[in-house]
Amino acid sequence: MFALEPIATTPGKMEARKELRMHRADEERIKAAAAATGLQEADFIRQAALLRAQEVEQRMALSILPRETFDAFQAAVAAPGKVVPGLAQAMKASEGVLKDAG
Repeated sequence: MFALEPIATTPGKMEARKELRMHRADEERIKAAAAATGLQEADFIRQAALLRAQEVEQRMALSILPRETFDAFQAAVAAPGKVVPGLAQAMKASEGVLKDAG
């Protein structure tokens, strides 16, 4: 048997249900892989889907920019701010309008 790193699943009762269609050859691969890992097919499929979801979430949290673009972005963020007269007036006019605004 192969040892797999366990994926954190959501605790509690499983109430959602998904059905999927697949080719027989894919079904056989999944069945064999699940057996090799000692998991039920449903658990194997759920863990595979959760791992993929985790990968997508991690990629969405990253911003990949070319080096020059990233350097320009860092410089813009580090640069001192500019006062925009209309915006400064709007800020003063809105003071006290929003609760807990600071």
